[in-house]
Amino acid sequence: MQDGTESEEGIRYYEERAKGGVGLIKTGAMFLDEKTAQGGPTLALHNTRAIPKATVLVERVHRWGSKICLQISCGTGRNGMPNIGERVPISSSANPSFYDPETLCRPLETEEIKEIMKDFEAGAQYALNAGFDALEIHGHAGYLIDQFISPQWNQRTDEYGGSWENRTRFATEIVEAIRGVVGPDFPIIFRISLDHMYQGGRTLEDSMPIIQLLEKAGVDALDIDSGSYESMDYIFPTRYTGEACMAYVCEEARKHVNIPLLNAGNHSMETAVDLLESGNADIISFGAN
Repeated sequence: MQDGTESEEGIRYYEERAKGGVGLIKTGAMFLDEKTAQGGPTLALHNTRAIPKATVLVERVHRWGSKICLQISCGTGRNGMPNIGERVPISSSANPSFYDPETLCRPLETEEIKEIMKDFEAGAQYALNAGFDALEIHGHAGYLIDQFISPQWNQRTDEYGGSWENRTRFATEIVEAIRGVVGPDFPIIFRISLDHMYQGGRTLEDSMPIIQLLEKAGVDALDIDSGSYESMDYIFPTRYTGEACMAYVCEEARKHVNIPLLNAGNHSMETAVDLLESGNADIISFGAN
């Protein structure tokens, strides 16, 4: 994917999972442009030259009866790897860089936020042109969108800071920008950690008004779990975190929203069935990132 197009190896990776009978495949996070990707490989969502191979990817997944969702992200923000991309990472506010706390991030200007909305519109058009079945907004893991939502990282005093409504504005404007391109019937999923799992982070209780605002903004489903870079074991859960280690967020979320819920986190076949039968989740994810 070094040239901004999907490789044959990558296409075969997704196709093999479709062959196995998976109902919905989500791509890894694809960044809007090279700036937000901070140097990492990603599909060139802003460039039509990447569409032909993307259509091949979609067709190869559809061939086996699966659907495919394009996950898009506006970047890692303060979680950006050192020496990759901008020398000074961007964020919602002047937050310490995760990997180098002595470096303060550069807060995004309002005009830059408007440009990001245009980039999300371009990404949505890319998804339509390539034939993807859904879009997922990566608002997870303390990445840039989460840095706007969360009070520990958002100290802004403009319309994107202060109340829960204002801190969620960046996320809801992204939903609105995408919806304006894809229309009313194209599924938009929002991926979000409901419990950062560290002292001072956003709690499960804190997250309930956020997911209600996302539902009101037009999100069709929520992809929910827990963790942040400050609780890294839950970003890449291992055997030590236990089976279904993030299923606990679903019961409370179900009380506050009416849209479908997806859940990931070390599920076995048995825990997946148990969670589905409980009624607290509608789709179980394996290998999610």
